Amino acid sequence: MADFEEHIQNLNIRAIILSSVMTAFGLVIALVWKEAIIEAVEYFIQETGMVSESSAGLTSTFISAMAVTILVTILAYLVIKANKQFDQQMEMMNEKMKQIRDAFDDEDEKE
Repeated sequence: MADFEEHIQNLNIRAIILSSVMTAFGLVIALVWKEAIIEAVEYFIQETGMVSESSAGLTSTFISAMAVTILVTILAYLVIKANKQFDQQMEMMNEKMKQIRDAFDDEDEKE
């Protein structure tokens, strides 16, 4: 039983490290896309003539910031929803594991 709990704790540490590394990769990707989005919006604004050329950079930055904020909010919602589903499944699995352990413990007591 102690070995099982030790393995679970090690698994959590690995999950935390993996999560940190993936977050760092995500940050690098976000920084690269930030520039691409700003340039694309700036190009679109200049081509359509929506605002004066002097304020095109500032306008494109705000439009990009709003678009990225909306996108990240949606993605965060989806990740939280998926995490809740995962937690529910883990809880169900833990309950089943407890039932299995209890069944084996009952058999051991009978002997």
